[in-house]
Amino acid sequence: MLEEVLQGVAAGIDLFDSSYIYHLTLGGFALTFPLDLLNLAEEFPEKTMGIDQSKINLKATVYRKDTGPIVEGCVCYTCRNHTRAYINHLLNVHEMLAQILLEIHNTHHYLGFFQAIRSAIKEDKFERFCDMFLQKRRDHLTAAVAVGA
Repeated sequence: MLEEVLQGVAAGIDLFDSSYIYHLTLGGFALTFPLDLLNLAEEFPEKTMGIDQSKINLKATVYRKDTGPIVEGCVCYTCRNHTRAYINHLLNVHEMLAQILLEIHNTHHYLGFFQAIRSAIKEDKFERFCDMFLQKRRDHLTAAVAVGA
């Protein structure tokens, strides 16, 4: 999970081996969390509190007619050439291309996450980056628990 990566980096770990992307992809999920530290607060507006913005389930029917890329502004092959609706269709007809396109996007986004971490460290803003990122995740989890209670 993303939180574990941040905890590991904070503890001095600089090499990660993970099946996180593989399992996300198999489940039909796409990573969508913001990567830009400076825009993190703006990309997580308060009106979305309680919504998990770290990933989306592209199998969901809400994406059936969504003609946008997985992440607006993402430059990966998948986002430049395919829509959420197309990937939703591929997932729902069990087409192997769905996993390939999702794997491309998720790997690109995950590597971008590590680049954002490296940039935050270089700019001496890693602690701030972690605090902002983790607080937004906590806000989502707290709201989700409150709704379920």
